[in-house]
Amino acid sequence: MALRSVACYDRTVTEGPGLAAVIRERSSEILASWIVRFERSPLRFRRASKAAMHTAQVANLVEALCVAAAAGDELRPGTDATRELERSAAFLGAQFSSEGATGFDAAALLLELRDVVATMVSTEDAAKLTRLFEWLTVVACDTFAASGLQSLRERVSDQLELGTPVVELLPKVPAVFLVGSPSGSVVDSLLSRAWMLAVGTGAPCLIVDTVVLAESAVHAFEAGYQGFLEQAEGSALQVLLSNARRPLREKAADATSKVGLAFQHFDRLDSAVAHSLERAGHLLMRRT
Repeated sequence: MALRSVACYDRTVTEGPGLAAVIRERSSEILASWIVRFERSPLRFRRASKAAMHTAQVANLVEALCVAAAAGDELRPGTDATRELERSAAFLGAQFSSEGATGFDAAALLLELRDVVATMVSTEDAAKLTRLFEWLTVVACDTFAASGLQSLRERVSDQLELGTPVVELLPKVPAVFLVGSPSGSVVDSLLSRAWMLAVGTGAPCLIVDTVVLAESAVHAFEAGYQGFLEQAEGSALQVLLSNARRPLREKAADATSKVGLAFQHFDRLDSAVAHSLERAGHLLMRRT
């Protein structure tokens, strides 16, 4: 007797599309239920964000989840099928951070969505969704934290760039007083302003004081200082570095000599000012 052949399919072929079909057919119900659950979620504290602000993003998440489920990859984190979901979760984390919300809000959005979908699918599919949404929540919270830290760095950089003194202490005596731990781009911008001040006043020297520059800013100073040297190369300007630690002083002296600029270091600011005044007076006497 001929044996009847039984068609056998991979489990992901039979279960994946089934889960996708459920999500697709009940997407409107999923979204409506999520709105209610998110507004009432006990995970939220400040409740700075309203569900209406994120309905479109959640709708995109549901659509991406449907596509991932149809791919038949068992909804495993880090696969091609879940890549769009991970991008969406990362975007949500950054968006919550920019709105001044909390990480609890970002977690509530994803976990409440997980719970809504889990009630509409099989127990096995619900377990897959739980693992996947735990991963997406971690992605969103990580991006939330990274975005907040980047925003803080940008605010600090703006404050340092605006608040760092770049002044003419006396006629033809320009100086910049580096403070805190500025980034390389901030150091470059400050030294560029100081260079323009020196050019505009016809000063023979530029004082760069580092008495309150953080030790952690040494590498940033090197990067920003190199940009300044490229601007000043070929000029007769003398760089007067004051109150610099030995490693910074040695690196600055070496970099300055390579572009042919005069360089001198002073342990005290008043000594640098006196030298700058002497140079300015000498040049004025020569012109008369």
